[in-house]
Amino acid sequence: MMSYMTSLALNTDELSEAPKLRLLAAEDSALGGRPSGQSSAERPALRLINGPAATKHPVLVAGGDSAGRAAVMRDLSESMPASTTFAEAGAFWEVLVKAPDTSMVILSGELDELPAESLMQMLAHRHPGLPVVSLPAPTSAPAPVARA
Repeated sequence: MMSYMTSLALNTDELSEAPKLRLLAAEDSALGGRPSGQSSAERPALRLINGPAATKHPVLVAGGDSAGRAAVMRDLSESMPASTTFAEAGAFWEVLVKAPDTSMVILSGELDELPAESLMQMLAHRHPGLPVVSLPAPTSAPAPVARA
């Protein structure tokens, strides 16, 4: 059996015309830096100014039963870090809208009569890097049996 190697050639002409990042000396007052009495050797070479705030992506818990979603979130909050945030979806369309902004989707039962397996496949197709977990739908505790 022969194996073939595929190669990819990139045109680097466009990259040479791309903007370049340069380090420029800045005025202390413009950047809110140190007093001008300090030497430039004491100042850091690079600083991030007005950088984007770190965003936390919640864990999306989806299921048609609100009590089931609450039970899943309660269990997850006990086992996941305290900083974990959760979002809920009770309908199929909500999962599709909220999924791109989450760190993980946890399915707890079916949504709008759509089996969890079908929704998992749809999410895997739309967002291949998004972890999706399907848990069995929570069942309520059996009612106690009355004995005479």
